[in-house]
Amino acid sequence: MPNEVISLDPARKVEILAPEIIRADRPLLVLAHGSGKDMNSPFLNIISEGVQNRDVQVVRFNFPYKVARRQVPDRSEILEDSWKLVIRWVTEHLQFSGLFIGGKSMGGRIATMVAGDFPRITGLVFLGYPLHPPGKFDQLRDEYLHPLQLPMLFIQGTRDAFARMDLLQTALGGLRDRVTLHWIEGGDHSYQVLIRPAKSYQEILQHVSGLVADWILEIHGRRAFREQKE
Repeated sequence: MPNEVISLDPARKVEILAPEIIRADRPLLVLAHGSGKDMNSPFLNIISEGVQNRDVQVVRFNFPYKVARRQVPDRSEILEDSWKLVIRWVTEHLQFSGLFIGGKSMGGRIATMVAGDFPRITGLVFLGYPLHPPGKFDQLRDEYLHPLQLPMLFIQGTRDAFARMDLLQTALGGLRDRVTLHWIEGGDHSYQVLIRPAKSYQEILQHVSGLVADWILEIHGRRAFREQKE
């Protein structure tokens, strides 16, 4: 399927990358990029491919500022409206058995702002959640997490400058069984490891993709089981 370009408004467009073949009996993950890279970054390419190889379909998209080849992210309300537009497009044009949303850093954080508006969403995936700006530990960005009554997966590097370990654990502590947290030992905001690791960077990202796919399939399976019992 070629990339789909849809209009947010007369001045802004969103670009969507969906699989060529969509299966109605498999869950779907919609991923948004971070502030610096677009949906075709090596990071998202490797993780998306790995997730799709494990029977979870993946849709990616570019926010308007990346479609326009600009570096500075759009205002928050434009990013939120873009997420809403993509979710509506996905639910209208694709068939799937469960809908998960999330993304890299900023893309995942914006997803928390819109997830409550869509009852079909099954869970959220955060690939390096930006809890605070680097060094600004009093500026926490967790206000949209707490109202969400959805399963959430966080995969974080232990030396992520955007999420000090103790602050993230405290922030997620009140969410109880809604949260699954995995640490990438020595990883930064993109899971890069400074000291020569036992695994290559590509292997680390493939490991992350496995964590994402396994979690989605587990949550999806639980929901299907509950629905059968009902």
